[in-house]
Amino acid sequence: MYKFLPLLVLAVFCVACGHALPVEREREREREVIEILSSETNKFEDGSYNSQYSTADGTSRHEEASVVDKDTEDEALEVKGSYKYINEDGQEVEVHYTAGKNGFVPYGSIINPEITAVAEAAKDLPKEPELKPKALREP
Repeated sequence: MYKFLPLLVLAVFCVACGHALPVEREREREREVIEILSSETNKFEDGSYNSQYSTADGTSRHEEASVVDKDTEDEALEVKGSYKYINEDGQEVEVHYTAGKNGFVPYGSIINPEITAVAEAAKDLPKEPELKPKALREP
């Protein structure tokens, strides 16, 4: 009985794989190719950039980043942007956001207002001082 066990396992494996293949092929046929209507990215010498794209299904994204506190120890990118898409109910969803040294703050109809409020409040919290390892501290 046990000498046929490997053949039984192989047979079950082959049957399982055979059933999975048609489903995968069907999924590939269901995927629709969406035309890109516009796409542009501009990078600048100071590290700032802007980027945007839009597609035929109503999806789009726009983002701009600028350098703040240039040439200081606090130099960082501040990003403002938005993205938009059509959800499974056919409704347009749009989210705006900012991101930078004070964190990521999303705004939009699908974003829980409490999340936006907490993120907005966290931007104004004092920063914790950076702690140096004892070996690097001055005596």
